[in-house]
Amino acid sequence: MLYNNEMLPTLTVESSPRSINILLYKLLSLRRIEYLTVDRELKIKEISLKVQDFAYIHEEVGEGKDVRDSFPELIGIEGLLEDIIEERQQDCQLKSISRVLKDGSYLYLDLYIFGYKGQANADRLIILCEDVTDSMGSQPTIVQAAKKTSIKGDNLAAAGDYIDKIINSLGDVLFVTGTSGQIKKVNQAAQQLFGYTESELIGQSISMITAEEELLRKVSQLPPALKSEYWPQVKVACQTKIGLKLIVAFSCSTFETSTGSPDADSEVIQDFVYIGKDITKQQRIKKCQEAQYAVTHILSESTSLDSATPKILQAICQSFGWDFGELWTPAEAEKETRLGEEIKSEKDPLWCLPLCCLIEENPCWRRVAVWQAAEEVREFAENDQQITLAAGEGLPGSVSRSGSTQWITDLVGDRNFVRSRLAEEAGLRSGFGFPIHARSQVVGVMTFFCREELPPDQDLLQIIAVVSSQLGEFVKRKYAEQELQEAEASIRFLYEQEKRQSEELARQNLALEQAKLELQAANMELQRLASVDGLTQIPNRRCFDKKLELEWERMEREKESLSLILCDIDFFKLFNDHYGHQGGDECLKQVAQILASNAQRAGDLAARYGGEEFAVILSQTDMKGAMRVAESIRSDLKAAGIFHAASKVSKFITLSMGIANTVPAAGLSIEELIGQADRALYRAKLEGRDRIVGLDLTIEFQGPKGVFSDDCERS
Repeated sequence: MLYNNEMLPTLTVESSPRSINILLYKLLSLRRIEYLTVDRELKIKEISLKVQDFAYIHEEVGEGKDVRDSFPELIGIEGLLEDIIEERQQDCQLKSISRVLKDGSYLYLDLYIFGYKGQANADRLIILCEDVTDSMGSQPTIVQAAKKTSIKGDNLAAAGDYIDKIINSLGDVLFVTGTSGQIKKVNQAAQQLFGYTESELIGQSISMITAEEELLRKVSQLPPALKSEYWPQVKVACQTKIGLKLIVAFSCSTFETSTGSPDADSEVIQDFVYIGKDITKQQRIKKCQEAQYAVTHILSESTSLDSATPKILQAICQSFGWDFGELWTPAEAEKETRLGEEIKSEKDPLWCLPLCCLIEENPCWRRVAVWQAAEEVREFAENDQQITLAAGEGLPGSVSRSGSTQWITDLVGDRNFVRSRLAEEAGLRSGFGFPIHARSQVVGVMTFFCREELPPDQDLLQIIAVVSSQLGEFVKRKYAEQELQEAEASIRFLYEQEKRQSEELARQNLALEQAKLELQAANMELQRLASVDGLTQIPNRRCFDKKLELEWERMEREKESLSLILCDIDFFKLFNDHYGHQGGDECLKQVAQILASNAQRAGDLAARYGGEEFAVILSQTDMKGAMRVAESIRSDLKAAGIFHAASKVSKFITLSMGIANTVPAAGLSIEELIGQADRALYRAKLEGRDRIVGLDLTIEFQGPKGVFSDDCERS
């Protein structure tokens, strides 16, 4: 008979199952006790006749089913059961478990759990279920409640640990705060993004992360329908431990918990949950695009340099959050004095140097325009905007001398920055300047300053390079228009003053107008010729070089394959001799169109490389993909059926193609890729033409007719 404080020792029976059954039968017959056995996975292996009467769900008791489905009291103590199987603990008792019967009465039972080793050392757990309903009448109900509370506590602890693991596995940052804003919970992603440890964040105000705490709290309390429609995410400025500025998009919500017993009055606690994603890079890209669009829009609508300059300064400052912008132009004291005597105007133009005159190699620089974002930097403008710096002095002089963009992280500590005292008083910390080129001269310098100490921003510098080029073209165009207007004004003045020269002046005016039209037409044609081959109407060598450089850099960033196909028309000289140059030109056009039709993706380009040679750039394409494109070109060329009676390999036009492939990286170069494709092309020629040869760094690929070794020579 089993008593309250006694348990059977762990069985290590090595005899037959019949012996075990006899033993269990004798034990169970002493009192109302049923049993079941389970394996390591807690799957039921054997049950007694009426053990279902003790189960929470009768239908879940059966061989092969999880014992926790029928006895949920075992949930949360799996580790203890494993210890019993491994003999690290002898047994376990669960007392005063209750069941509600169909008639509404209660059944109380105790569970006794111990282990044994059966045949073939199969580990088992024996679970004995004893009906103790009769003895429970005299026991206080607090015992049962205590047992339930203990089990619930264990389950809650396990669930809490499980939830912590889920939270820390999230890629997005998570903050939980109270109504006062104090941080209660953070996950690993938040610690990594902002550079704080958990102990440094817990108990602190979320205002140490963002100053927009009130906005987050208000959005959290919006109705769900309104929040999902208008405020699915809140973008706020944040700051890391080291002072780095970030833009984080938060999803905000609230939840309430109560303290005390559900039956008694309890306090309701409201907490705020913020789940965020770092979108700093996306925002910077968006700002770069907005800045570029703004500058392009300003230039397209401005009628003069003077009207465009302040708007451009403002657009760049506002797009990137800089506080102060300036324009500097070369200063020529003698010419300014002379103009001051001859021309009386209310306001001098910002740009007053005609490009027909060469600017000194190291000119002085005069500040002609400023834009400021706030009153705090007003003193830096020094009221009088006509500041002149000596040659090579300050940031404008440094930019002019180098001809490239210059970045100063610490204005106060930079020795060449002559206005460091004024910058310190205005709170300006960092700055940069870029040149404006026109006709191989630096005709202007724009400088910008902010009140944060910032390292060089590559995204900003890339946009600035584009803006600098746009401004240079705009300056050249406007100066040309200005010169033309001055010429026309001079002609009109002479016509009015010298009537005897009216016919000559009319002829000159007509000539100037014709020159303007011819210049415009020539510029349009030059722009077209700069990127398109005149004969084949596909990109030319210059366009190919630029495209290959861009795709090389892009593939290096994305760590993707870049393939290059060099093509050469077989025996094209014989084709020209046989069909004449006009026939040769038509052949080149047809081949070019076939190549272009096989390079249709965004990163692909088919170009005329020179003479009868063509090149195809294939981005994000490995060697096998490039081989497929080359085979497609051969197939399309064969289908075109361009007769070549003088060919030594076919009666139709054929191509020899060399393919090179690599993943751009440090240590490799575009020249190596072109050279590799060139070697592959000439291998194809040496092998007999009308074939494809591919080289991939150390691995050689070949078309249908093979590849030669590296010592082959150009034929």
